Amino acid sequence: MSLSFTVKRKCGQPAAHCLPLTPAVENLWGSPPPPVANMGDDSEWMKLPTDQKCEHKVWKARLSGYEEAVKLFQKITDEKSPEWGKYLGLLKKFVTDSNAVAQLKGLEAALVFVENAHVATKTTGEVVSGVVTKVFNQPKARAKELGADICMMYIEIEKVEVVQDELLKGLDNKNPKIVVTCMDTLRRALSEYGSKIVR
Repeated sequence: MSLSFTVKRKCGQPAAHCLPLTPAVENLWGSPPPPVANMGDDSEWMKLPTDQKCEHKVWKARLSGYEEAVKLFQKITDEKSPEWGKYLGLLKKFVTDSNAVAQLKGLEAALVFVENAHVATKTTGEVVSGVVTKVFNQPKARAKELGADICMMYIEIEKVEVVQDELLKGLDNKNPKIVVTCMDTLRRALSEYGSKIVR
């Protein structure tokens, strides 16, 4: 049998109904409830190294990781530094992040990586594929622009055939946004590098 009690207003008059006495209600008149752990507590992931932030389940952590990665990549003067190796397996995630805000910063970080890292050539296929399927379909023009910049940078470091193959695959995509952006990117490649480079 559940207990009940009469709820009194501030004026001292009883309310018109009775409520069951539950632990949750008891807390209103007794001691405060125990603090609930904040699942999005920034203090947890803020202590992590940059590469671990970049693959964290919380999008704010990934955003912070990408921002730190941009600064880190810009500071590394040696294109063969072992530091680049930490991010080889993460680069595709940079460009395919499920959060649009984080993805934009991830694209910036990926571009700086490709511009400066000697090992960037190893990531061409998976990154350009990710750009075609997860960036060229985005509504934000800035995201598509960065995606195209990444493709151009891979061409710059002599990965023309891989980039071209992925863009041509994109022409068969069912999403018209992807098809159009792949066409635009191919035209840009022809314009910037000439028909001798992109056939």
